[in-house]
Order: sequence, then structure tokens, then C-alpha cells
Amino acid sequence: MKRFLACFLVLSGCLVVSGCGGGSGVAVTGVVTLDGAPLSDAEVAIEPFDPAQKLGTETVRTDASGKFEIVPHPKKAPLNPGKYAIYVSKWVKKDGTVPAPQDAMMEKMSCTLRNELPPAYSARGLGAKFTADLKAGKNDVGTLDVKRK
Repeated sequence: MKRFLACFLVLSGCLVVSGCGGGSGVAVTGVVTLDGAPLSDAEVAIEPFDPAQKLGTETVRTDASGKFEIVPHPKKAPLNPGKYAIYVSKWVKKDGTVPAPQDAMMEKMSCTLRNELPPAYSARGLGAKFTADLKAGKNDVGTLDVKRK
């Protein structure tokens, strides 16, 4: 019984110290549209506007209605408050289909995918079309409207 109680107290203490429910940091929501229509399966990359700042980075995919959400995860370094560049791309196979999220990185590395959005929205060397000053807690960056032309 004493052993059980000791284990219980140690585990309870760990939970209090580590917290629960997703860690601390910046949470971000938004919507991506293409010429005003929701853009599903777009890749949204959020990176420090000034690469010298170590604020954290995150990449997520939009859902069927173009919405995306970044929430702090206890096992990953969180985004910290600061100014961020936001890049948007949509990677597709030669036949126009979108790869499964778990396959996308490997297929990008093997050059079997193409970005069907204009480079101005994803090329780091061209500067960011979208930026956001993120504060601690919840942030909504609104609608990121990508123009085909």
C-alpha cells in the first residue's frame, strides 16, 4: 500500500509540474482561400519573419473548408510571441491528387510533387506575402487569400 501511495504521489507531482492540455506558447487559427474560395489541403508554414530570431516554426495543412489551427503541443517546441512570415503552398502529384500527410514530406524530397500555387506565396527568397504579429495565447490571422494570377 505504501508503495502504491508513493507512486501515486510521484505521478501526481509530475502532472502538476508538467501541466496538461497542450503546453504553453502561441495558438494560431486562420483560413486559406484561393481567389476567394476555401483552399483544402494547403500547407501553411509559419516561420520567424527575421530568421535570426528563434521564435519557433510550424507547418500545418488546411481542412476541407480551408481552415487551419496550430496549438501548442507538450512534446514540441512552441511558437513564441513575435513577428512571423506565413507561406502557403499546395503540393500535388503529377495527376493533380494530394498525397496523404504522412507521405507528403518524402514525396517532396524525391521531387515527385509540384506546388500548384504561384511561387510568390511560398518562395522564401521573394519575401512573405502574409505576416502576423503573434501574441501569447490565441491568435486569429484571418483569411489568407491567395490569388492565382
